[in-house]
Amino acid sequence: MSDVSNGPSGNQESVRDRLKSPAGHGEQSGPGDSRGSDLSTSDFQQTDSRTDAAEAVGHGHGQLVEHGTTVLHPGKRVPLDDAAARAAERKVAGLFLLAVVGVVGFVVCFIAVPFDFGTDYSPAYTPLLGLFMTMALVGVGAGAVLWAKTLMVDEEMVQERHPFASEPETRGEAAAILAAGFQDTGLPRRSLLRNSLLLGAGSLAILPVPLLFGLGRFQHKEDALRTTSWKKGVRLVRSDGSPVKLGEVAVGGVETVFPDVPDGNKAADSASLLIRMRPDELVVRESRKDWSVDGHIVYSVVCTHLGCPVKLYEQQTHHLFCPCHQSTFDASREAKVLFGPAARNLPQLAISVDAQGYFIAQGDYSEPVGPSFWERKS
Repeated sequence: MSDVSNGPSGNQESVRDRLKSPAGHGEQSGPGDSRGSDLSTSDFQQTDSRTDAAEAVGHGHGQLVEHGTTVLHPGKRVPLDDAAARAAERKVAGLFLLAVVGVVGFVVCFIAVPFDFGTDYSPAYTPLLGLFMTMALVGVGAGAVLWAKTLMVDEEMVQERHPFASEPETRGEAAAILAAGFQDTGLPRRSLLRNSLLLGAGSLAILPVPLLFGLGRFQHKEDALRTTSWKKGVRLVRSDGSPVKLGEVAVGGVETVFPDVPDGNKAADSASLLIRMRPDELVVRESRKDWSVDGHIVYSVVCTHLGCPVKLYEQQTHHLFCPCHQSTFDASREAKVLFGPAARNLPQLAISVDAQGYFIAQGDYSEPVGPSFWERKS
């Protein structure tokens, strides 16, 4: 490249000379403005990125190709020696095998771990499924990343745009590059890496098998949705486990109660609201006369619209409000729907009192609690 430039007068002068000489009168911005430069001949140096890239090749950091530029910048990774490559290969294979362990653990946990939907509360069941699925996905993903980071050449390629319709020669070159890239992955010569990848990635296909061919003991979930943890003779307890005794709730007062069973306060479908009114304020059908005790009545707190907790009680009107969508129920009339999108009354829990004076349930709710679901037959 020559250091020349065509001036306005047609004369050619070097860029170095133009920088050193003051600007002409017509180019000055004002009196005393001389656009000179103190750049000396020894200070001037012209650089070329391609020259820098070519020099980097000599130090093992990059290379140039005919139709594009491939440069390994200083500080980037270089191919590993045989010992380091074998160590990296073992690490990648270990991650792929971790994926296999995750898949096997997921399937075994799904099938073998004792858990009955809606009956036995198992706080570790779902986290175990998530843990094994994470192991499977992370094993394959992290293995692929480590593979690319350690066993493949780290390079950047900048290629000029070309027409959309490639020439046959270009397509042939692309095929050759793909073939060379496949060789760079090491799969043809690294059998441990290849086999562990096929085993780890192939095992991911087993993950959805339990879900594709039925849910096992979960396939009749509608049966579990019809029942809660309430059973005959189970005491009504507060969230701290203390039982509620007749006379402890004042007229107009309410208590959130749960079944006195293991983890009963964690069973979301069993949360209920105990309300005390004067006995003459209750208007219930004849078949439910014995479902309440001395003005104490219990309803499910799960809204029959979308399942929000219905715990806002207005003492004067005996109205129960859902804070989500403003459904309103009349607690004095079997939680009848007065307003809002809820389609049916809140389910009522039949209660009585045991020999010690504590409230107990006469059984489970007589109808499903919460929002309606399509399998309901009523």
